[in-house]
Amino acid sequence: MPRTGVRLRTGLDRILADPAPLKGQRLALLTHDAALSADGRRGVDALAGLPGVQLGALFAPEHGLSGAAAAGEHVGDLRDSRTGLPVFSLYGQRKVPEPAQLAGIDLLLIDLQDVGLRCFTYAGTAMAAIVAASAAGVKVLVLDRPNPLGGLVCEGPMLESGAAFHTPVSALPLPYRHGLTLGELARHFAPGTAVSPLDGWTRAMGIGIYREGGLPFAAPSPNLRSPAAILAYAATVLIEGTNLSEGRGSAAPFELIGAPWVNPAALAQAMTRARLPGVHFAPARFTPATSKHAGAQCHGLRLTITDPARYRGFATGLELVSQLHRLHPAEFRFLPGQPQFFDLLAGRTWVREGIEAGQNRAAMLARAEAEVRGWLRESAGARLYP
Repeated sequence: MPRTGVRLRTGLDRILADPAPLKGQRLALLTHDAALSADGRRGVDALAGLPGVQLGALFAPEHGLSGAAAAGEHVGDLRDSRTGLPVFSLYGQRKVPEPAQLAGIDLLLIDLQDVGLRCFTYAGTAMAAIVAASAAGVKVLVLDRPNPLGGLVCEGPMLESGAAFHTPVSALPLPYRHGLTLGELARHFAPGTAVSPLDGWTRAMGIGIYREGGLPFAAPSPNLRSPAAILAYAATVLIEGTNLSEGRGSAAPFELIGAPWVNPAALAQAMTRARLPGVHFAPARFTPATSKHAGAQCHGLRLTITDPARYRGFATGLELVSQLHRLHPAEFRFLPGQPQFFDLLAGRTWVREGIEAGQNRAAMLARAEAEVRGWLRESAGARLYP
């Protein structure tokens, strides 16, 4: 049954209400099952069911069309069991649509639920697909969706400019938290890209898109299972670059972090003393079934976001990793790599180097804020919403 009282319409819902721009064109769709219509249908099914609409192929980002594949897992091509359409993975051997897959396509639709952080791969996949479509002479229409972190706050450093940093994890020159929707990102990086805009979204709405906005919630990736997890992820995704568990394999991924050797009481006290706004820290124990420390009891924290408007994910994550480094110098490690995985997540090597040197966090945040000010100037013209 259709939902009642919905005040927010996505780009998908707008095009479903008036599909005239799609008629007479052969379409391809880059999407995943988390891209739902207001009545809870998969966007794939809703679009495929429109009279006169010819949907010829599907493309899928990281985690696959179903959203069930693990982080970083290469996904193969398949056929959608409901529509029978071929699904070409853009997170396997190929990262962009191939010319043969775009042959005969007039319009590429893009409908993905992003989470507002540079290290989430969907925006990079979408921008690469736009470039590939343009090269093949295929038009693009982005069906916009809200940024669940809102659009008022940008934080964290810009991406390092070196080629080694342009990976699927950190593909775009953005701040850590960029403050734009996918449609706005498309307008910034590919000016002239057509967008089916949101109706009823304001930049202050934040996670309220799932309450007063009435947007049906679907997990944008396997371990972001609730709006609370998306908020916590804005801080604890940095834990992925360390030897602690970020809660994968537990009941509350990204809301729980820890390791067998963490002193939870000392860590909770240190984080509470930091007086970070909008977030509460409580000692916690959990035993992850998979991923880091699988089968071992971990001690750590549970993060609860108490005031999303005041909460700052990058500042919280920076403080958390800094305190872990200080409290457990013998056990704590950044994961190895070239570049190190933490550097890819944070975007700059100086973040890790500052933590290792015990630098003042306020000074580090001020350095990041200076980079954000440049981003706000550069991206102002791409903004669509109040």
